[in-house]
Amino acid sequence: MRSATLPLLTVALLLFVIPSSAKASRRDDAGLTTLSDNSPGTWPAPNATGGNAWTDAFSSAQALVAQMTLEEKITVITGQSGRCVGNTGAVERLGVPALCLEDGPAGVRLIQGASQFPAGQAVAATWDRDLIYQRGRAMGQEFFDQGVNIALSPVTGGPLGRSPRGGRNFEGFFDDPYGTGEAAYLTVKGVQDAGVLATSKHYIGYEQETFRNSFNQLESYSVFPVNVQAPISSNIDDKALHELYLWGFAEAVRAGTAYVMCSYNEVNQTHSCANAYTQNNILKGELNFQGGIMSDWGGVWGDAEFINGGLDISMPGVGIGGVLGAWWGDGLIPYVLDGTVAESRVDDAVIRLLTPWIFSGQSANPPPAVTWNVDQIFYPTEDAYWHDVRKIETMALIRQIGEDSATLLKNVDGVLPLGTPGVIAIIGSDAGSNELSALNGEGNAQFPRWNINGTLTLGGGSGWATPPYVVTPYEAINYRARKMNSQAYAVFNDSDYDAISTTVQSADVAIVFVSAFTREGEDRATLYLDHDGETLIQTVAANCNNTIVVMHAGGPVLVEEWIDNPNVKAVIAAHFPGQESGDAIASVLFGDVSPSGKLPYTIGHSLDEYPPDTIVDDPVLAPQAYFSESTLIDYRWFSALSITPRFEFGYGLSYSTFLYSNIYVQSVFEADNSTIQKTNEPFEGHDGSNSLYDIIAAVTAQVTNTGGVVANEVAQLYATFPDSLGIWLRGFDKLKGLAPGETRTVTFSLRRKDLSLWSTERQLWYIPEGDIQLQVGASSTKLYLTTSWS
Repeated sequence: MRSATLPLLTVALLLFVIPSSAKASRRDDAGLTTLSDNSPGTWPAPNATGGNAWTDAFSSAQALVAQMTLEEKITVITGQSGRCVGNTGAVERLGVPALCLEDGPAGVRLIQGASQFPAGQAVAATWDRDLIYQRGRAMGQEFFDQGVNIALSPVTGGPLGRSPRGGRNFEGFFDDPYGTGEAAYLTVKGVQDAGVLATSKHYIGYEQETFRNSFNQLESYSVFPVNVQAPISSNIDDKALHELYLWGFAEAVRAGTAYVMCSYNEVNQTHSCANAYTQNNILKGELNFQGGIMSDWGGVWGDAEFINGGLDISMPGVGIGGVLGAWWGDGLIPYVLDGTVAESRVDDAVIRLLTPWIFSGQSANPPPAVTWNVDQIFYPTEDAYWHDVRKIETMALIRQIGEDSATLLKNVDGVLPLGTPGVIAIIGSDAGSNELSALNGEGNAQFPRWNINGTLTLGGGSGWATPPYVVTPYEAINYRARKMNSQAYAVFNDSDYDAISTTVQSADVAIVFVSAFTREGEDRATLYLDHDGETLIQTVAANCNNTIVVMHAGGPVLVEEWIDNPNVKAVIAAHFPGQESGDAIASVLFGDVSPSGKLPYTIGHSLDEYPPDTIVDDPVLAPQAYFSESTLIDYRWFSALSITPRFEFGYGLSYSTFLYSNIYVQSVFEADNSTIQKTNEPFEGHDGSNSLYDIIAAVTAQVTNTGGVVANEVAQLYATFPDSLGIWLRGFDKLKGLAPGETRTVTFSLRRKDLSLWSTERQLWYIPEGDIQLQVGASSTKLYLTTSWS
């Protein structure tokens, strides 16, 4: 359990520092130094250049903007009313159409005729780069085919998963910067390879729902009248900013992301969407981002200070009746006329909006015209038409992600895979159908409180996508039972313990489906299961000595009340797998595939094992979240403080076993060939001809399948730096289809950045002196091989 050799306060004081380039600072009541000068006067907005990849498109955008009136320019960058959740303004005389912006990170939201993909967290659990890219590509194609210009996807590090209770963690990928960076790069590339423009979000430090935005009038956390309380301020030190929270956005920029969405929260006591330090100096300067920064819906609280602070696109602008504040539009014109906002800043904002659109080819080959309007899901009209763009191969992809993300946490005596049970009991509301159709969820899985939601395939809010159908676990298992001539009995009432006991007593195997719903707009109150799932599991286990638990959740679940029950023989974390949920889990339960998912987060024994105070809910007018754990989130916290979790980051069992051997490291050099848009990230030894993303070392190891079935294994590489606490994930590779007895070599290519740390004093990346320990194994704690590089 816990062996905390380094006190939290010591960690906080060692790591909480600010950049030496900051012009002013102040010491708050907690004794932590935070940046106070985030103004455009100190950090003016740099003009776009098109970067190395968008030169021609940039020139075309410049030429268009030169022909626009001031009113037209402001109309283009101000959200308007229209058929989509967001709509830019049009300048028809110049051939600039209104662009359609649509949610979200798991598929096209608020419409019918599109797929519900697995959550980002679920595809992260596959640890499979190819599946991550394919998911992005398939989603991008559906966005394009549905007439969407700009997808509000993916979540590339906001939230990153600082708090295990975060309501939107399921929308992101790993609780780790490197893993999230890999997924961000591949997803942006996949989405944009389909012809639609990606929006990387939410920039930056967006790590809780509670007190995120006072414009929202329906949030459960409201303690003050609307628009009175300021958004939560994420107070982040410079080291954590670079080593954690920026990493995924840097990878998105490298992949050529068209847009970045700023977040609801404040960053170091300045609104994220008006923070000139993070937007002008870091994103547009250090990362050399050439596209447009758009606001989240309700993230704008003013006019001049926001556009001068680096915001390029105000959403929803003057749309949706001004419910979230009617910012920009005509209200911005007086500031330009009196010189408060330079017209060149407006020009740059329009250029940043148009350049990626022109580069994508949409100006010449736009998405198909469609007639749907998002309002039709709430207010159907006689002429409503839903354009069905789904493909058979996409259904198969969604199922495969569900299969390969399923994470086997426990399997006593090889009870899984199932053979041919005579009697199968299927227990829990999470095994069955929703009492209402998906169309009754208001486009965000917001069902009435009296409703039994059925199996959870995805979290709620703008990260939800309406499934065209759902294959429930009951449907899939019952079908298998008929094929095997088995008997199958189900109870979907989670609290009818008498009925449950009666049903499972005669079962050869009882499979309990439990869940923990999570959604945008509120954080999880606890890490326990919904519907008193712990009692449900204990009731089943008390009446069946062969109980299997399947959990659908958007983050870690505490399992201590039942995990060691000897009658609970197997446990699977199935995450949020999307519309093919039942078929995917049946494939794993019955052994069609060996489970190969690994946890993209850490499951502790209790909430107390995680960093404290990661969700702030103090009822004050200016709530403050101090990121005093700095870089030590999730497994890094457990590692640095020598806390042994229940199930560690990267953990997952298989139906086979594996042997790791023969680690070898060497210095190599391979020039960066993966960057689409180059960043300006400073690093020690930069001479203009080299890159932070050059490969400078390679680690190889061998993995042997020592079991009896064909299986996949995720080999993981972690680094320990001389100047840093804890370990860092720095490589992973999924070895697919390893046959019994087969040995395969895995190679981890390490870039200069992967072997670097951030210096707050010198404001650059540097490779620390001394040996960097490199370890390879099956999880963050099961590291079987060790070598070093210097």
